Amino acid sequence: MFFKKKKYETISNDIYQKIVKFSRNKIFYTKYKVPDTIDGRYDMLVLITILVVFRLSKIKDEGLVLSQKLFDIIFRDLDFSLRELGAGDVSVANNMKKLISSYMGRQKIYIKAFKNNDENSLALAFKNNIFRNKDQKKSLILLFSTNIFKINKKLELIEDNKILSGDFEFSICLL
Repeated sequence: MFFKKKKYETISNDIYQKIVKFSRNKIFYTKYKVPDTIDGRYDMLVLITILVVFRLSKIKDEGLVLSQKLFDIIFRDLDFSLRELGAGDVSVANNMKKLISSYMGRQKIYIKAFKNNDENSLALAFKNNIFRNKDQKKSLILLFSTNIFKINKKLELIEDNKILSGDFEFSICLL
């Protein structure tokens, strides 16, 4: 059991690094005008994580274990980052509750849109969450939604064993 646990830790760390790297791709912040702020970067981290978790959820047992490990790593890292910024224990605890709650809410909405193949619903969720209802071109948000669906479809094409081993790369299909 120890070796399997260690394997999942290593793989989930590798996948987390891929998520972080991809979520920081400049195309999100330039072409799609995602705010290049702490909130905007958090939103992109959450979105890309949800894409991976959604894919892992289709693999059942091992996928669910790996998604939980991934969730734990992400929020442990966010906790560490808040502390690095000088937040105290009480502030960190309150902020972590808010971050986890916002993640869970986004996950519910985004996954529903993926399951229903509903780009418009996803675009609306992006308008409310990522763009915080600021004046953003509807066509740009819809294009962003369309391309997130393309990334989701590319992840679906990757073999289960490659996803479970972290042996995949995010395809830039953001046209």
